Amino acid sequence: MSQCTCSYSTGCQPITPWMDKITSAQMEQIRKNFSSMKPMNDKPFALPEGIPAAPVKPSPVVIELGNVAPFRTGYARIDNAITDALRGKSQELKDSVYDIIRSDFLPNNVHGVEETDRLARISLGVEKAEYLANQFIDEASRDSFMEAMKSIARIGMEGKRVGSCKMEYQVKHVIGLDGNGYVHEDSRGEINYAMEKYSPETYAEYKKLLNSSGEDTMESAMFSIRWGLKNFELVAAGRPGYQKYKDEQYEKLYQVKLDRTFSGSDTSSKEKFLTSIKEKLEANRNLQLDFFMNQIAQMTKAPGGYLVSRRMVLSGRA
Repeated sequence: MSQCTCSYSTGCQPITPWMDKITSAQMEQIRKNFSSMKPMNDKPFALPEGIPAAPVKPSPVVIELGNVAPFRTGYARIDNAITDALRGKSQELKDSVYDIIRSDFLPNNVHGVEETDRLARISLGVEKAEYLANQFIDEASRDSFMEAMKSIARIGMEGKRVGSCKMEYQVKHVIGLDGNGYVHEDSRGEINYAMEKYSPETYAEYKKLLNSSGEDTMESAMFSIRWGLKNFELVAAGRPGYQKYKDEQYEKLYQVKLDRTFSGSDTSSKEKFLTSIKEKLEANRNLQLDFFMNQIAQMTKAPGGYLVSRRMVLSGRA
């Protein structure tokens, strides 16, 4: 296990027993005062008349959790295929799909998770997506949906650790959406492509500005846009080359090999799917079994054929 550097590891000190913290004189004083203290209740505890003595079974408390927020990578070919496949579908299905993307493919915090387990979790997410596709996605959009989900899984495979617990992925943090939920790729991509090709000195200045803070700032964004407005002919001239460059980037992503730990799971029904996952987990004893068994338990609790539950039932013993 890598040495953890995140806030989940607090480095707690051993607890010193209370008896070790007080002196013998203090203990003797406590003993003397104890017998002279007046009881807090003068009357013995008893139930008022008319109240049954038999314990009443408490009613369970049902908590409705919020919907899983949609996750978009910023790559139109990927995100829009998922948007099309989920249009008009139930909220439970959308929650299940976006939970796979957030939790299995692109988790932000991987505290306590070895790299082998992280990659196996991506494999599990692909199988979960395959199960949902077979059960709930229309045949016309099933293939495009699965290709998009596998593309996000490949982005996850290429993720890099920051320290030992945080992850970074090649996704876009500024995303343009229209009223129908479709992603429109940022025009700055083709502007920067043209700038690098036709004005390398200006592009070097842009990169210096971009890297000064370690992230895409408003200042660097405005620098790029102003250059594009002044040189729209060059941007138009570079558009075919930029389109070819984008095609190559997508093709490079499609070549990333996916982890196959859970590949070939039975997705014909929820019961067979969960059983199949357990069998594959038992065949991979190098994984953290408790980590994956907990996920299987959560999927078991989900209603119907879905994999995520938005209801939490809390009950206790009297």
